[in-house]
Amino acid sequence: TPETQTTQELHVGKKKDDQVANTSTMVFNKVEISVEEQSKDPQKKRERKKQNLKGNLTPLTGKNYKQLLSRLEARKSKLEELKEKDEKKAQVLETKMKWTNVLYKAEGVKIKDNEVLLKAALKRKEKSKLQRKKQWEKKTEYTASKMQQRQDKRRRNIQKRKKAKVEKKKEKARKRGRVLPEDLKKASLK
Repeated sequence: TPETQTTQELHVGKKKDDQVANTSTMVFNKVEISVEEQSKDPQKKRERKKQNLKGNLTPLTGKNYKQLLSRLEARKSKLEELKEKDEKKAQVLETKMKWTNVLYKAEGVKIKDNEVLLKAALKRKEKSKLQRKKQWEKKTEYTASKMQQRQDKRRRNIQKRKKAKVEKKKEKARKRGRVLPEDLKKASLK
């Protein structure tokens, strides 16, 4: 039938296409990605990191705002020193820094080079750290006082139980007709 013939031709056509694709070196609509085995050797890791650096400048990223501020200030001081010595070199370095930052931003890396924002973030982080410390101290103090209250209550209950036990024994003895020294003292006072 014509329908089966066309399906057979399609299957044959697919086989031919597969053979051609296997023998050809050019591949369409596929991206071949070579995955290098990442070794755990620290030296190789450092080398890989250096290769990813643009313009030999590490990007100003991360959450360590104190370090970021110090690095930013170091860069600024280096630029100022260079401006005093050689204006042209300073200009070149400044443009290089700007371009590397732009390249990092294009990759999607968040560059934190605004000194005002970094100082505000550092202040906010220190404030939250102080608040957490206060909360922790308050919590430990509260738990210690609660534990002390529970221990006191337990001690009182144990003493109460001991006294009740002793009184119960005395009452039993009195019922049996025993005369206790306490009873004699009470009788002599009356």
